[in-house]
Parts: sequence; C-alpha cells; structure tokens
Amino acid sequence: MKATFQAAEPQPLISPRVRKARHHPRAGRILSVALLLGLSWVGLMLFLGGAMALWQAGGSLPGWIALAGLLFFTLGRAAAFVLSRHLNCTLCHGPVLQEKSCHKHSEAVRIPPLSYRSSTVLSLLTSAAFRCMYCGTPYRLKK
Repeated sequence: MKATFQAAEPQPLISPRVRKARHHPRAGRILSVALLLGLSWVGLMLFLGGAMALWQAGGSLPGWIALAGLLFFTLGRAAAFVLSRHLNCTLCHGPVLQEKSCHKHSEAVRIPPLSYRSSTVLSLLTSAAFRCMYCGTPYRLKK
C-alpha cells in the first residue's frame, strides 16, 4: 500500500544575517594613510633604538639615526593627519583613521595594547580590510 504522508527532510536552522564587507570608494587614500602611519611607527622605533644606542655607546652616528627617526615619525604623522582629514565612513560619516572622544561601536576591532586607530591600521596593512570604529560596518579595499 502507498503511504499518504511522507515527512520532509530536516531543514537547517536559519543562520543570523551577516553583513558582507562593503567596498570603500577611497581605498587608495586609506591605504596610503595606513602606510604613512605604519612607517611613522618604524620611525618611532628607529628613534628609540638610536636614543638607546646613543645613551649606551655615545658617538655621533646613533644621534643622527635618532634624529632621522624623529624626523621620519613627525613627517609621517603630519602627512597622515592631512590626508586622513576627509576620509569618512560612507554610512555614519565618522572619520575612518582619526579617533574622536565619542563612544565606539561594540563590534569595533581593538587589539588590547593598541588603540582603535592603531588596530584599524594594522588590520588594513595585514588584510586590506577594516571595520568602522563608530558604526561597526566592515569594509574591504578591493572591489
């Protein structure tokens, strides 16, 4: 005899909606500001290393290295500040690579010893993607 009712196959549970990373329209400028900030960190490390070598060994070469590192740090930070003034999130219009004193989003990425901006720069340099610290929207640099 033919069965009149047949149970359907079990359906998987519906997963929560995940926002796909959006493309930022000024990806080149964001990457250049992130590179400038990353290079300014290198300048800071060069300054600290030169200052320690100057304190321990003396001489003029470590002093010149420390001075070059300080100049590199200052020029990198100044150029990054000028270029990042008008880089805003396309949804919330918050500055992408400048921190304000307002509250950050709960999904904003922050690596504990670093600030939100430093974590964003590190994320940009390693994965070419970031998350807005004010609205939590994920962005990618590639189309």
